Amino acid sequence: MSSTRITRHFATIREGRWGTRQVHYRRTGKGPVLILLHQSPLSSRDMIATMQRWQRHFTCIAPDTPGYGLSDPLGVTHAGMEDFAQAAVEFLEAIGVAKAAFYGFHTGAMLAAAIAARYPERVHAVVANGYVIPTPEERAELVAEYLPPFVPSWDGAHLAWLWSRMREQVIFFPWYRKEAADRLELNLPPPESLQAGLVDFLRAGDHYRVAYRAAFTMSSLEALRKITVPALVTASRTDPTSRYLARAHDPSPEVAIRECATPAETLDLAFAHLRRAPASAAPKLTATRPIPGRLWQQMLDVPGGQLRIQRNDEAAGRHIVVVHDAAGSSDTVATLASSFIGHRPVLAIDLPGHGESDNTLPRGPLTVAVYAKALRSALDALGIRACDIVGVRGGGLVGLELAHLTPRRVHRLVLVGPMYFDKALQTGLRQHYAPEIRIDGHGGHLLQAWQFIRDQGLFWPWYARTREGILRVAPPVDPARVQRHVLEIFRAPDLWRRAYRAHFSYPVKTRLRTVKVATLLAAAEWDPMHACGLAASKALPHRPFRTLARDPGEWGRELLPFLDA
Repeated sequence: MSSTRITRHFATIREGRWGTRQVHYRRTGKGPVLILLHQSPLSSRDMIATMQRWQRHFTCIAPDTPGYGLSDPLGVTHAGMEDFAQAAVEFLEAIGVAKAAFYGFHTGAMLAAAIAARYPERVHAVVANGYVIPTPEERAELVAEYLPPFVPSWDGAHLAWLWSRMREQVIFFPWYRKEAADRLELNLPPPESLQAGLVDFLRAGDHYRVAYRAAFTMSSLEALRKITVPALVTASRTDPTSRYLARAHDPSPEVAIRECATPAETLDLAFAHLRRAPASAAPKLTATRPIPGRLWQQMLDVPGGQLRIQRNDEAAGRHIVVVHDAAGSSDTVATLASSFIGHRPVLAIDLPGHGESDNTLPRGPLTVAVYAKALRSALDALGIRACDIVGVRGGGLVGLELAHLTPRRVHRLVLVGPMYFDKALQTGLRQHYAPEIRIDGHGGHLLQAWQFIRDQGLFWPWYARTREGILRVAPPVDPARVQRHVLEIFRAPDLWRRAYRAHFSYPVKTRLRTVKVATLLAAAEWDPMHACGLAASKALPHRPFRTLARDPGEWGRELLPFLDA
């Protein structure tokens, strides 16, 4: 059976109860609308298999819960499930869905039931797969023990805890209890599956607790008694939530309570229930609405998939395109990009395979020219015929190569942190700078990644770790910053390494000498590339160099005189 492609989108909610926010969602299939709600602390990625299973029968739409995946949070730390239900209704309004069927799993099951109980006019039918009905004592314990704060520590120990926590969740329920009665009859997932869940957890950060807490504190039995639409509450016998089904006393006559032997049987039962529901036609896809005063997100269709971009188009003039480094995404250059808002239209693109973009790169050797052609394709899709490029480190090389490929398209070019090295250093960087980080079933790869990113802020080059290599600046080793960059290399597994090798193989001296586009070299004093920029400007007097402020939020103001000249 062939599979229809699952596409990704952003819906913009303006002037909702929680202000202006964006919701990221996945969509596929045809037929009546089915909203799929994921478990915490994951994202709509967790619904992909179910969407593929049902896409021939439904238009499947799976949003990221606020604060999870790529959806903006509600901005509160103690939201109730009724708040998430109202937020879901705002999302339906934003995408043009008046009424739909709902399927939710675990936390999503609680949310689906809350929507059905409070907004029956929005619901044709609902399935809650993995519904929790704790006693008051169990609820108090779950809130106290299940959701410890998740705060990055300087040594990366929180990542070791997280890996063990995720393993325990499929060994015991609740995960913090270790008695025989709490043992689950489940296979331990492969390390790659645990890693995918860990990446989703890192996207949510400490916010992971918000929807969990809402699910645990919801008046779940009362909700089942209020539901007036066809509802199915179910769980597989292997699911730890199946123990709660016997507590569903005196539900509404519309609510059926069923346990199934296997997860597959549970899904088949859910499908049969949903297929009996009345149908609502699927809405047409509409363009993402912009948000004034800030970067807003959009998925861009290009040959081979989709790229995530962040943009703001309020000002007039040529677009400024900000390009990130190998271990980065539009998130790592968002502060820099935001500094141009109000002065020029600006956008930052997750290069293919980085951040939240699909890997649309062709097979074969990965070079800077391959990235430059992918960037050109993205600009074509956006209808941008002339722009300025501001590239950070390796992103600057991509901009430099694009200026060679299409000199009429690139009006001005800025290389922030120019990667201008002598031959010996370039060879060493190509061989040693990007270590192989293999997923380890015991979680050792997490600490390897943590120390690699942290050492980048302590030594240059990081792998030498010598007295001579000590960076004599205030070290950028804030745990939150290190964690953001660890997440970046996990979002681009292996590709970030190949990108670095491509950057360190690029003939930057020749290309910088011969490019016909006006070019500025720039770096902050804390950046190890500051010395590289000075050396490049000395060797190439027609390529001026500028020292930037420490704060990237100031760089737009400092670079605009050159870009506007």
